[in-house]
Amino acid sequence: MWVSNWISNRKQRVIINGTHSDWVTDTSGVPQESVVGTILFNLFINEFVEGLHSKISIFADDTKLCKVIDTEEDSILLQMNLDRLEAWAEKWQMRFNTDKCKVMHMGGNNASHPYILNGKTLVTLTWKRT
Repeated sequence: MWVSNWISNRKQRVIINGTHSDWVTDTSGVPQESVVGTILFNLFINEFVEGLHSKISIFADDTKLCKVIDTEEDSILLQMNLDRLEAWAEKWQMRFNTDKCKVMHMGGNNASHPYILNGKTLVTLTWKRT
């Protein structure tokens, strides 16, 4: 009940150079720069990584999936991971910004499979050692 009260009926405003906006009700999110906010964020994203077949790195609003693709099956698993993340985001009424999502193919023998998120083929970057 304490947490519910803490994140409900919050108001916020913006102050720049001593000038401030009107107070508005904040209807979503968790207050930033608080210990409890960090704990709530970690609880919120806990199921985000469950069942993924990739290494995942999350920092604030930045998420990276990493998977070695040796076979067609590896490529299918990575696409399944992206589909799972997309379903998670939809469930929580969020969306990944596909304009900021990139695929990096590394190595000279990389098959460079295309990957799709939110119905959009992701931009591909290729890195080969010369």
